[in-house]
Amino acid sequence: MTPAHEPVPSRALLWCTFNGAANCTNGIGRQTQTLLGALDRRWSELTARTGDFIPYLAIPEPGPATWAYDPDRLSRTRAVVEQRGGTVISLPYDTSADFWSVPVWRQLSGNASRTARQLAAQHAHVAVVAIDTPFAGTARAYLDAGPLAPDCGTVNIMQALCGTARLNQHDPDLAQLAWEQRALSAAGHHGVTIADISPTFTAHLRDEYNVSAAHLTRFPCSLDLTDPDLQPMPPVQARRVAAAYGVPLDRPTVLAVGRTDPVKGLDQLITALIPLADLVHLVAVIVPFDKSDPLTHAYQQQIADAGIRATYVDRFSRELPRALASLPNTAAVACPSRSESQGYLPLEVALWARHGGPIVVAPALGGFTETIIHERTGLLYDPETAEGLTAAILAAIKLPAEARTAMAQQAYHRVTRERDVVTAYADTLSSTLLPA
Repeated sequence: MTPAHEPVPSRALLWCTFNGAANCTNGIGRQTQTLLGALDRRWSELTARTGDFIPYLAIPEPGPATWAYDPDRLSRTRAVVEQRGGTVISLPYDTSADFWSVPVWRQLSGNASRTARQLAAQHAHVAVVAIDTPFAGTARAYLDAGPLAPDCGTVNIMQALCGTARLNQHDPDLAQLAWEQRALSAAGHHGVTIADISPTFTAHLRDEYNVSAAHLTRFPCSLDLTDPDLQPMPPVQARRVAAAYGVPLDRPTVLAVGRTDPVKGLDQLITALIPLADLVHLVAVIVPFDKSDPLTHAYQQQIADAGIRATYVDRFSRELPRALASLPNTAAVACPSRSESQGYLPLEVALWARHGGPIVVAPALGGFTETIIHERTGLLYDPETAEGLTAAILAAIKLPAEARTAMAQQAYHRVTRERDVVTAYADTLSSTLLPA
């Protein structure tokens, strides 16, 4: 905490998230790691633009119920937050219940709301960033609890949904739909806004959930460009990592990274690679939600039945995607999602592959159309055609080295211009969440 002889900053940031502090298995985990990188390495730059504040990180109570629980990562997270005077706050919930259920989300959002009210008794201004569905009810819980005591500070809450049941589910769960609708209806009340994470996703919120443009706070996907983990891996080291995972480099590599969720479309990729089975080696880094996830076996069986030569990795890895994206032998990073509101992988690949690595291949839908310029920074395909993904991967394989390098460099320069975390977070915090 802040030493007693130093004044306590009058402003606080309460960041509520469920991945990236004690685990890191998806894009929200990478988002949390980006925040931590900004707090650790870019603090002076950030606070020069926002003014001083104390960061707090609220997470579901970590422990055995946390999927991919990593106590060392949690220790590092605490060290970063505590060096800036804040704490990592564990929010209790029923760990015996299904985490992806409204009752658990109601517990987490309610506890996040109570934490915000407690911080308002200590700080003049509290900015709350409530990440995704498990914390979507934070603003509503805060409003339902009534006004703060007269001597408390102000609280501003940004609800940052990263997906919805209407967007990610073929047959949307009615309870989740009601949860999302009620959560988003809090927008417009004093101090409550909705995160504008991308134009296409915001259009979805407007059209499907009646969110008004007047109630938005810009919150784009961003990266800490100084992160050592986002620099290209030296070729010798990259080949060593590939060998350690058993990845042969005698054919063009197609890399896929994601989680075991039908929305990520790995089944579509496997089907698309059947005509290319004699040309490519697939590396699939697919992280299951838990050890009993049936999709892990289903994907592996589909690959075997298709006769595709592949390396399947069912645990989280950063070094393998970074290594392969740093090598020219990797022809394509495939992102075959059926739906995507934003997505970190194309941005990360642009940084890793800047010297002539793989090309990102993705459907022309959602956030991909905002991060990829077709034939300039990657390749987009028509998701409505059965052969579109196959053709796009084949085009990436056949791309001459000079054209690949030029495309990779354009992707890199676009990310560095538009996606730096300090600019993104400083603008968000200083514009509406943390008044001067």
